[in-house]
Amino acid sequence: MKIRKSVVWNNETLIIRKYNHERDEANVLQLWRAAFNNQMPPSLWQWKYIENPYRTAIMICENSKSLPVVFYGGVPFASTCCGRQIVMIHLSDIMSHPDYRGSGLFIHTANAYFDTFGSVDDICIMYGFPGKFHFDIGAKYLQYSPLGSGAAFFKAESENIKKFKQIVSGTIALFPASDPCFDYIWKNLSTIYPLSVVRDSAYMAWRYFKHPVRKYEVWCYKGLFHKEWQAFVVIQIKDEVVTIESEAISKQDGITQTNDKTNFRRTAQKAVIVDMLMPDSEPVFRDFMGSVASMLIKRGIKTVETWISDNHFLCSLFSKYGFEKAEEPIGIIPTVRLFENTFDINWVNQNFYYTMGDGDLF
Repeated sequence: MKIRKSVVWNNETLIIRKYNHERDEANVLQLWRAAFNNQMPPSLWQWKYIENPYRTAIMICENSKSLPVVFYGGVPFASTCCGRQIVMIHLSDIMSHPDYRGSGLFIHTANAYFDTFGSVDDICIMYGFPGKFHFDIGAKYLQYSPLGSGAAFFKAESENIKKFKQIVSGTIALFPASDPCFDYIWKNLSTIYPLSVVRDSAYMAWRYFKHPVRKYEVWCYKGLFHKEWQAFVVIQIKDEVVTIESEAISKQDGITQTNDKTNFRRTAQKAVIVDMLMPDSEPVFRDFMGSVASMLIKRGIKTVETWISDNHFLCSLFSKYGFEKAEEPIGIIPTVRLFENTFDINWVNQNFYYTMGDGDLF
């Protein structure tokens, strides 16, 4: 479908149209710098929007100089809804040039986006993770709805997770590249993830093994008496600043004195579980996570955290086996807009499965 819409603002005629990669990439990257005051590597942009195994779904608004001043886009993931193949678009990198903010062009571009891609038969859901400011705008003008009760954030010490590892444990293995086993894991578990991005080998190859900037570790698990891999987790190792409180000790005239407490800051590493597929099985969960924690401890990594859809069965497993639910630190509001009348928002809220793997794309 072709769409080209003109909008007049401040005596200037602007055009809303679909993104053309060859024509628009360099100018959109300039818009990124103006909007966010930092750089987007071209290789990362191309990986995300051009080299992925999906289609392109982007709208821009360009000014009278043919320069983009609003960008509204996302990645249209192959997804499943109770066994039916659908497309869900993860909205991201939505931006406006500072000179055009407050013009209403963002709303015009967003509505053109919904009219264009929301009318495609298999595109049923669009979702994203805006902060409160942008969510409030979307809720007022763009029919955004909060997705469930928000995102659940869990933290744990590796030692607390390790203790749940079975005495005679299953096998974990680090996968250096995508493998057909991910197709098997997805096929075997997809029925208990009724509304989800399809996490098959094509998705895994692009999302984690071909990322041009970030490095991920993909670990798979199989129980002691299983021939096939049963589950996987994707981990990113990040640096974090740790504050250590210490007391200064001194001796004077044979008397030991304790001086004021001093805070020291040092850099440590933490493991972030970015993505996972896991059966609804306590033995598998605790053995797999315990084995992963044991591996992390050997590398001196003491802290593990993850971010996942609330109300999911994985939340109860995290709570039982070494993790504590903490305040969500990013300040995002998981958000959804539905494009099919048969969808019930309450059912979507209860069954939508998302992880940091969906939102960790910037």
